[in-house]
Amino acid sequence: MYNKFMWQLVIEALNTPQRRLTLPAGITRIGRGSANEILIDDSAASRFHACIEYKPETNTLTLTDLQSTNGTYLNRERITRQTPIKNKDTIRIGQVLLHLENENEVRPAAMNTQRFTRALVLESVDNHSLLLYEIAQKLNTILDLPTALVETAELIKQYMNVEQCAVILKQDFDRLIPLQFDPELARKAVQDKSAEIRVDTICVPIMAGDELLGLISMMRTHTPTRTFIQRDLQIAVAISHQAALTIQRMHLLGLVKSHEQTHRMLLRFVAPNEAGRLLNYYSKNGRLPGLKEEKVTILFSDLANSISIAEHHDLKWFAQALSSFYQTAAEITYKNGGTIKYLSTGIMAIFSNETILDAEQKAVDTGRELILRMKPTGSLDESRSNIIGVAINTGNAMVGYVGGEERVEFNVVGDMVNVANHMQEYAHPFKIIAGSETVAALGENYPHKLINVIYLRGRESPVEIHEVLPE
Repeated sequence: MYNKFMWQLVIEALNTPQRRLTLPAGITRIGRGSANEILIDDSAASRFHACIEYKPETNTLTLTDLQSTNGTYLNRERITRQTPIKNKDTIRIGQVLLHLENENEVRPAAMNTQRFTRALVLESVDNHSLLLYEIAQKLNTILDLPTALVETAELIKQYMNVEQCAVILKQDFDRLIPLQFDPELARKAVQDKSAEIRVDTICVPIMAGDELLGLISMMRTHTPTRTFIQRDLQIAVAISHQAALTIQRMHLLGLVKSHEQTHRMLLRFVAPNEAGRLLNYYSKNGRLPGLKEEKVTILFSDLANSISIAEHHDLKWFAQALSSFYQTAAEITYKNGGTIKYLSTGIMAIFSNETILDAEQKAVDTGRELILRMKPTGSLDESRSNIIGVAINTGNAMVGYVGGEERVEFNVVGDMVNVANHMQEYAHPFKIIAGSETVAALGENYPHKLINVIYLRGRESPVEIHEVLPE
């Protein structure tokens, strides 16, 4: 007979609550296929991606990659053969992390305090970047501090499997630290600026550099077998770092106190009718719409000879002339119902296929008029012909409003956006280059021809590019 051990996998994936699965004896398969014992919903995972073999008689575990396309990683290194795994190892498949834990490991009644240093924060953020990315997505569109604090506490409850959590600002310490969170432990975390852990409680300060902004306290009350371990403390430190960024951003956004100020901010990057819709949304929800998947048509256009123009003119003149180009592009984009984002020497225009009828045609109309306005003499320098090109692509992307520490702005991200951006190099001079899905939606008034099938740097699948011909 052999001692019975209990091995578990803690699974972290984007937009999915943390899962905990017990490994049975024998082979456990991992992948996208429904026949696997552990299903991985990630586009980078193969149908049968990897497997774990557990032998209880020797208490050994091994990990094997099943000739997957994108590889299996153990503690950040890609494995090529059957490899032993041990307690606290981390497996990565695509963007999914699987942490191995031994539930029979003896856990101490008290654990070491960790000084809240920059090194601790960097290590915690690095080890839990996937989780932080997802939390940042959910926090960065919130524009008021009370909502952000409540949402942070809810996210901690969800991702760390805790029953109680409080996120408290520095100015509220005296009146808001609940008795059930062990006030002495909380005060020690605040006074020493340290991350504190006990088997059922974690307290970590919220720090911005050396400045104390607040405190996060969490507690597990009804799960005696799910006591906190050091990895939980590291996750808490990583989340406190994101909370600090959120609080700092809120302080900056506090400068925007009225609808008039918000309206002026929105008009910098959206059409007037879109600004009104966003203000209504903000009034009801206290934040701008977050990222969501949406079918869009993207237009990129840039000044191919901007370096030459800048060389022959002073900076003030070039800045004013470039602003004129932006205004011209914005005017045409808004007329066709699109939203614009200014780039260094160009623009990205977004036409929502969900709200704009014939979005592909509207994008081409925008490109045609932009070329027509720029081609004769150009709007930057009447003595010099200015070269532009237009690249258009259609597909699904993540669209919405994202925030950093200092501002909130509209953005669109995804593979089809990267493809459209790279297609620009085939659009000069004064051509409109479009992807297959875009030209498939154009009518007979938009003749086009296939230019080439190309491979873009860093992308495995080829891309068909077409030239949309003049009317």
